[in-house]
Amino acid sequence: MKGKHIVKISDNRVKYSFELVRNITIVQGNSGTGKTTLYDMVAAYARLKDKSSVQIICDKPCVALRPDSDWQHMLENTRDSIVFIDEESDYVGKQEFAYAIKQTDNYYVIFTRENLHNLPYSVEEIYEIHTSGKLHTFRKLYKQQPNFRYSRKAGRRKKTEFSHFITEDSKSGFEFYEHYFDGSSVRCVSAKSNSSIYSWLTANKDKKIFVIADGAAFGAEMNRIMALQEHYPDMTICLPESFEWLILKSGLVQTSDLKEILDNPSDYIESSKHFSWEQFFTDYLVHNTQGTHYRYSKNGMSSFYTVRNNMEQVVALIGIDGNGA
Repeated sequence: MKGKHIVKISDNRVKYSFELVRNITIVQGNSGTGKTTLYDMVAAYARLKDKSSVQIICDKPCVALRPDSDWQHMLENTRDSIVFIDEESDYVGKQEFAYAIKQTDNYYVIFTRENLHNLPYSVEEIYEIHTSGKLHTFRKLYKQQPNFRYSRKAGRRKKTEFSHFITEDSKSGFEFYEHYFDGSSVRCVSAKSNSSIYSWLTANKDKKIFVIADGAAFGAEMNRIMALQEHYPDMTICLPESFEWLILKSGLVQTSDLKEILDNPSDYIESSKHFSWEQFFTDYLVHNTQGTHYRYSKNGMSSFYTVRNNMEQVVALIGIDGNGA
């Protein structure tokens, strides 16, 4: 499945209206916010169809995966659908579940209070339910600020001084930033994975830190990273879509369909082929630079990308300079 899908669900008491953009949407929130009501409405419609009091308007079938169900069997028989999963479903935290949904072409709406580290979901697709009268909508839990910054405090400066630049990437992305800060006072460090960023930060609380990671797959880390940032205001969190997306967005690579893809990625990213948008943009960049002097690989880039002017073109998007500001 690909594309954006508007879902409208209602009965004689409440209405829900929201848009799904990626294959994984996370809905969080405390009890009483409407998560269970929404799930129960989908489950009732899936079971009783027109005999229920629920109306669903969507261009794709909407189904409910029950907490006590044989979920593996059900997923094997569910195609091109929007699957709603209740927060009582313990299996969503298991690696077997992550593997199983990778094999499908469905979109998933997961109600949970947990951080699902087995799933690469975007920071942009974590929501809470907002209520206005009878109407319930999805509202982003984390709001992006200029230059892909995320903060619980409004009005943070566009440019923040820092002494350490931390990246999740240990390959081409780290290589790029290490070249960029070469000769400056900024120390460039690879945490080597999303989950290791938190450990590195807690061990270096006294430093002024700029963290950059792929927002497309950083969702599970956001809660604890944001909580840490609240206590250490010298920490900057920058989460562009991915490093490869930054390169494509910078204009260093030109293709005939690139602008349209960057403007409307959901129209091009088939969920059964690319489990996260980061994978799509990596494959796109690798494929479209093969056999050129600007060939890109996750394991090593052409020297084209470490030419100073070209590096400046990329980092301008995240609003920093080579002096740690």
